[in-house]
Amino acid sequence: MNLSIRLPALLVAGLCAACAGPSAPVKRTDASATISADTAAPGRLHGYVVGRRHSDFSWKDGKERRYEVEYGWDYDQGVALRKSFDENGALLKSQRIKGEESPLTEAERERVRVLVREYPELKPVVDKPGVVIWAGGFVYRKPGDPHCGDKTRCIHAIAAADDGDTAVSHSIVDLQSDRVVYPFYRPSDEKTSAQH
Repeated sequence: MNLSIRLPALLVAGLCAACAGPSAPVKRTDASATISADTAAPGRLHGYVVGRRHSDFSWKDGKERRYEVEYGWDYDQGVALRKSFDENGALLKSQRIKGEESPLTEAERERVRVLVREYPELKPVVDKPGVVIWAGGFVYRKPGDPHCGDKTRCIHAIAAADDGDTAVSHSIVDLQSDRVVYPFYRPSDEKTSAQH
């Protein structure tokens, strides 16, 4: 097995696992449409997807105030959001955050896998027994990139044969536009083949 191919595949797999965050059901009173992180992805994603959530607190007038903070992606607006909720679940604040992305949900990972498997040029490579598709790691965004610039959610997808031991393709999928934008992405190349 070629270590130069296996190492990036293992690195991406580790990053995917590290970025996966637990999601917990939350009582809240805001009216935002939310896709559960546990929902299967039958088609294009819509609404707001919660990637991670945690409890926090602050002090005001000598009293401790507890609240919940969540990070997610709004597919209707094409932006990353940070939302804060009080102890009763009422929305306190919602703000767009640039340069920060929430981890992928299982529904998003599954959608990446479906798009890679259905892409005509990738199908012969990935539609084989023992091929595993890892989705995640870092979000790919490059200023001036026509496919992965502002308001995109471009995700690395690594397909590996031998039950995940041998990388066979590296693609970039934009979940916001619901398509494979770079089917044969090579980080070392300045040019990649793009779907238009």
